[in-house]
Amino acid sequence: MTRTRREFGTLVMAGVGATAIPSALTMSTAAAKGAEEAGPATAGAAAEVPWGGPLAPDKPLAKAYDDAARALAEVDDNPVIRWQYRVWCRTGYRSPGSAGTGQPVDQLVDPAVDFVSPKGFLYKDYVRPMPAGGVRFLDNAWYFGTDFTGLVIVRTPDGLIMLDALTTPDDMRTQFLDQAAAAGLDPRDIRYVFLGHAHPDHVGGANLIRDDYAPRAKFVMGQPDAAAIKAQRADLKRRKDEYTKEEYLARLARIPSRIDIEVEAYPGHTVGMKRIQVGRRTTAVAMLAPGHTVGQMCVIVPVVHQGKTHKLVVWSGNDNIEAAAQYAISTDFVQGLAGQEGADVFINTHAYQGAVYSHLRALKADPSGPNPLVMGPAGVQRHLGIFGNAHRALAQRVLDGTWKAM
Repeated sequence: MTRTRREFGTLVMAGVGATAIPSALTMSTAAAKGAEEAGPATAGAAAEVPWGGPLAPDKPLAKAYDDAARALAEVDDNPVIRWQYRVWCRTGYRSPGSAGTGQPVDQLVDPAVDFVSPKGFLYKDYVRPMPAGGVRFLDNAWYFGTDFTGLVIVRTPDGLIMLDALTTPDDMRTQFLDQAAAAGLDPRDIRYVFLGHAHPDHVGGANLIRDDYAPRAKFVMGQPDAAAIKAQRADLKRRKDEYTKEEYLARLARIPSRIDIEVEAYPGHTVGMKRIQVGRRTTAVAMLAPGHTVGQMCVIVPVVHQGKTHKLVVWSGNDNIEAAAQYAISTDFVQGLAGQEGADVFINTHAYQGAVYSHLRALKADPSGPNPLVMGPAGVQRHLGIFGNAHRALAQRVLDGTWKAM
């Protein structure tokens, strides 16, 4: 089938909040589907496979999206925001084993600072566990896990909120449960667990929390991914005889047994939002924002930093060029809600993205040092604006043939 060249979205002009993009709430499912059919495939396809990166110079529309993202990135020198532009807009995102874009595979400059090389190749060989006791990056928020994948814990007046659940029960034990006491946390106080998406590295420790520590905790997930989780458990049970008893139980333990609250799309749309009262004095905003998977969820939760109340955006995962058009729609939706809520802090549960792991380690060594995760409302808006424009550019580049999906 010959594809006609289409444009994705409307250009976001440089500058905080100066957006000409229609809200995701005004875009019907049919319109979103049309955009996806014109370019990258559905969300979740090849989600774990890095894309190819630049093959040729941008054509005008992709360049305009890139220019808008660059202008947002250059407002200040926040390294997390600058990383967002450099990797998603300029270099691509691929492993050394997926070369073939015409670029030589280069090496890291400094793995203590970033796992993504100047040309965009991701190196995982340097990943370490987080320091003992996790990293307290706000007065009441911690990151546990590794330099690559982790979970966030927020302590509220009514108990603990967990965001994501690591890869396996063993990871949950060694990377969080064994570390919690050193941070002054009791896993039995967990009241809500938000699972950002259904990939194994974000849900594998969920059952251990429910079964052994917090049986009354409520588990929250985007509805499409909740359905996928249910289907995975059913499929595994049908194929039980293909495994030894030990293998079967180990696999089953890594698939969440139940999702209590599902965040659904608004009728006729691909995105949705649910306000969840996680305590008498605390409300979280859970947003269905497809991209990395069809049911990816982002969460805004109140936090405290230096004695003042803030709003933290927790993002779970990133890449998927196959769904770049949908990802741009979802990011616009999250950006709008983040602005409405006054969100001013941002973290990704993949700590290598944004090179966040290096900043977390620096905060562990010196809690009074610079904290680029505290971006201010304008910074969070720019951070999301860059990501949205990057994915408009990526979708257009794939159509133009100047980039390719691996």
